[in-house]
Amino acid sequence: MDGYITGSLNSQEKALYNSDKTKALLCMANGKLAITYAQNHYKNTAAVQHNGNGDAFRHALWNYGMVLDVGASFAKKWADAHENGTPNNPALEKEMDLYNNNVGRGLGSSNPSPGSIGKMIDLVKAKVDAGICKIIVNGKLVKSSPVGKL
Repeated sequence: MDGYITGSLNSQEKALYNSDKTKALLCMANGKLAITYAQNHYKNTAAVQHNGNGDAFRHALWNYGMVLDVGASFAKKWADAHENGTPNNPALEKEMDLYNNNVGRGLGSSNPSPGSIGKMIDLVKAKVDAGICKIIVNGKLVKSSPVGKL
């Protein structure tokens, strides 16, 4: 989600942005917030934040927030555009991200009124801790865990 920090979008995200700028901006804002919360709740090491539990948390929280702000359909379109339109996105990382994105959208659909960002964070952390999300270890997709949580 580095593009949300630098402001650059891939071609698929640009097309969605042009179709609905308000929803697109909300998706990007959720991406930036998810990055910040992942850094605040998980160790800021490459093994945790990239392909680890912090990464799984970030993607799930991002999609949870997007569902609340733009609806599940647009959230899926945006997340899929982000993963599918990113040049040189390694296949295993893409698979992991798409999976964790889906976990987050499921949370948004089943918990549409969490009451606070703190509750959302707790719900996503519970999924990561319980092994519901996926991470990459030694080149393989495995269940997430509490490792790296602050």
